[in-house]
Amino acid sequence: MKQLLISLFSLLLLQFPLMGATPFNLEGLKAVNILILDENDILTLVQEQQLKAALKEKLQKNGIACQKDGVGAIFLKLHAIALEKSTVIHLTLGVGEETKVPRGSEVLSYALTYSLHEMIESHDIYKDVYENSINYLLDDFIEQLEEDNEQ
Repeated sequence: MKQLLISLFSLLLLQFPLMGATPFNLEGLKAVNILILDENDILTLVQEQQLKAALKEKLQKNGIACQKDGVGAIFLKLHAIALEKSTVIHLTLGVGEETKVPRGSEVLSYALTYSLHEMIESHDIYKDVYENSINYLLDDFIEQLEEDNEQ
């Protein structure tokens, strides 16, 4: 148990960026497809749909269109580990987009163009996932989006 706590603490420390700014650039991002990647099936289908609807609503209120074709994807990835009396959940909010990589000639690739992580201990999985995803991770994403698109 002590080793698990040390490991969790170490992972938690890795969540803090070394500098204030992220290495990602959200300039010109106007539309995304929303994906929920629940690796351990900790949410019901209804909960996933509610979470996706909340993400969509908040993105649209902040000028980001939500569509399925021809755009990158914003994803919320959930990975959980059950403990005796709680669950530890690693949340990742990220954006993946098709991009051209200059390697002699341009190579079409898929790149992670934004990523933010959070690790939480939960006693109420849906409530905690919802709150941390919508009120923290998505807010940080929107804040950077606004900063990167200031004119």
